[in-house]
Amino acid sequence: MFERAMLREFTGMAAGVFFVLLAIVVVTRGAKLLGLAAGGAVASEAVAALLGFILLGIVPWLLSLTAFITVLMTLTRAWRDREMDIWFSAGQPLTAWIRPVLTFAIPLALLSASLSLGMTPWAKQKSREYSEQLATRDDMSALAPGMFKESSRSDRVYFIENYAGESGAARNIFVQATEGDKQTITIAAEGYLLSHPDGERILVLQNGRRYEGSLGMPNYQIVEFGEARIRVEEGDHRAVSTSTAAKTTLALMGSNNPEEEAELAWRIAIPISLILLALVAVPLAYVNPRVGRTFNLLIAVLLFSIYVNLINLAQSWIAAGRLSAWIGIWPVHLVVIAIAYGLFRWRSKART
Repeated sequence: MFERAMLREFTGMAAGVFFVLLAIVVVTRGAKLLGLAAGGAVASEAVAALLGFILLGIVPWLLSLTAFITVLMTLTRAWRDREMDIWFSAGQPLTAWIRPVLTFAIPLALLSASLSLGMTPWAKQKSREYSEQLATRDDMSALAPGMFKESSRSDRVYFIENYAGESGAARNIFVQATEGDKQTITIAAEGYLLSHPDGERILVLQNGRRYEGSLGMPNYQIVEFGEARIRVEEGDHRAVSTSTAAKTTLALMGSNNPEEEAELAWRIAIPISLILLALVAVPLAYVNPRVGRTFNLLIAVLLFSIYVNLINLAQSWIAAGRLSAWIGIWPVHLVVIAIAYGLFRWRSKART
């Protein structure tokens, strides 16, 4: 009965904490992507997909933080409402909380493991492919209304005041082209994009004027036209390579490459950290009336930051060959286990 009640409370708290953390990530990363889209560096239609890939890569760590905060806040409330005093007066030790906490944390750790070992590498590879596709778009695909855009070969500058997309019309078009020592400026009142079946794309300009050469020079001339066509430069298409972070877990297993060994160790460390953080949160949740609730929260945030940074440091050492893959990140986990053991003993003695 008690375990079921605590599991319900843990689950409800975890749902709220996770969605708050997820909302923070969506807002911060989404704002950055929208800024890139406004500048033409990212296609507006690709923002949602890229944000989804980013979230899949971050969710495993969000689950670890969610489990940590959930156990910490739930037990902090129990201390504040004197429920823990009733718990101890009934003869129950602090270690009796380990079982309900593990009942809550293990399913989350399994979900985190499935994401970090499977979905996250896939998401990183898809994000990389998307980024490569965006980098190799032709000039018109990267245009944003009201902003100057340099071509992929740096020999043209485009500006379109109003642009209805690749299937629509454009107004007030400016194109500056440089070919050797020759410079051409073309201005048109309107235009549209024409796509041929063979993939070639043409920017059709209407009711405009072309300025060729340098002002004041003998070869300078102005040509008015009813219609002119400019071939759109194609992007530099190339094969998408697979980074270490995007390789499947099966591909990393058995590898002797230090970078791949470090990546595998990092993926395994995420679900392990979730369980250890949930256990450490039990003794950390104690509220000292003289100090207040903020002290243990600050200690918890500090511990989480140090833990994550040490995991990242160990990963970088493995990748650099300074740390054996057999040792891996386990010393960091052992330190956290020792801290959890020490906190449990210290808090248990404080109650006796």
